[in-house]
Amino acid sequence: MLVLGGALLVVMNLNKDDKDEAADPTTSEEASPSDDASPSDEATTEEEQTDTEVGMCLPYEPIIADGGYGDGLELVECGDATAFWEITAQSYDVADVPVDDEGNLTDFTAAKALCGDDWAVLHPGELWTNWHYVYSSGTLDSLYCIKATGAADPSEPANTPYVPAEGDCFYDADSWWTVECSSSLAQYVVVGVVNIDTPVAMSKEEAGEQATCGGSWYWQVTDPEGRTSAILCGDDV
Repeated sequence: MLVLGGALLVVMNLNKDDKDEAADPTTSEEASPSDDASPSDEATTEEEQTDTEVGMCLPYEPIIADGGYGDGLELVECGDATAFWEITAQSYDVADVPVDDEGNLTDFTAAKALCGDDWAVLHPGELWTNWHYVYSSGTLDSLYCIKATGAADPSEPANTPYVPAEGDCFYDADSWWTVECSSSLAQYVVVGVVNIDTPVAMSKEEAGEQATCGGSWYWQVTDPEGRTSAILCGDDV
């Protein structure tokens, strides 16, 4: 049976200082008070398949194709209203890449080789990047590098798929959506950013020492490997 998978690198679980850190750091970011703040198919050849799929788009929630590309995904034209992700690279030559019992990649080497070392690292002010895949019997069938087109969340037009940067607003959502500060959804405004040149695993305490960008709260922005790529400092809206 073919199953969809993907590193949910943009998922965010917003917690205050008195709550435990999320169990899975690869899919969450935590808000903490700053130290100085007051509380507050059998288609053609693999090469032809790849050439056809790159430059095409996927909806926000990709689905496996019924036909045409075998182990691939249903494609849409990037001008289509449902287009959310653009495919920038794709491979079917990934049968040796394993996934665990929950369908998560156990090694990111193949994904980085196809997409680039920095691909799934979140950068404030930039569009989301991710990888997505189809798997069966414990290994991958196809692997995709995908980048958000900039289209809004189909279920909430106020949500845009940019990692919040200085001056941007966001809220306690399931992902790092940026919203207009005038939106009724906005809860926090970013007042400063600390970019980590080389993403590194970082504890809450270590992040607190580097959260020197002001504001009442800070958030760690992490990649699928649990490495912090940036720290956002912010205030309540």
